Amino acid sequence: MKRKDGARGRGEEVGERFDFLGYRFSRERNLMRKMTKKRFVRKTRAKTSAERHRQILASYWGICKHGHCRHLWNVVTNNDMSFAEKGIKKRDRIKDGQKFFEVEERKLFDLVNLPMTIVDFQKDISTRLGAGRYCVLCEIDGRRFKFITNSINIKDVLDQAAEAEEKGNDIFPVTNVIIRRKSIGDGKSMYYFDE
Repeated sequence: MKRKDGARGRGEEVGERFDFLGYRFSRERNLMRKMTKKRFVRKTRAKTSAERHRQILASYWGICKHGHCRHLWNVVTNNDMSFAEKGIKKRDRIKDGQKFFEVEERKLFDLVNLPMTIVDFQKDISTRLGAGRYCVLCEIDGRRFKFITNSINIKDVLDQAAEAEEKGNDIFPVTNVIIRRKSIGDGKSMYYFDE
């Protein structure tokens, strides 16, 4: 409902709301039904076993996460299930201590002759093609990608950069890097960083 001056006040929405599957839908928000909300508060305040309390929270978390109910969840549960609010963040490492880059993987062939920024790398990873390969995190036009290589020339340059960083030099990120490809016969190619 709009005010006379055309602006909407706090909590005012355009159009009618309708109830369906435990929510009140409108054009702008999907809120939990009032009775569902009351039941949620009552059940979380009830004295139950720790296992039952966990089950209740998990059940209502499923309802809250699909609606615009983040504030309701934080108020009622004192934010029991949010790791980020408790200062626990996702690490960029996997269990064996290697860096893991959660970005799109591109073939090295597709990145040839494109200016890029080398952000980081992880050496000695195993793929279905074999072990001892390097995973390189790069950035092109603000988008991050990773590529996996076994090129001796690229691995050698990255090893030298890692040694320099261990000695206290700031190497990464390296900007304006271009990867070149050189055919060496028999359908094989050699990849290297252009100097």
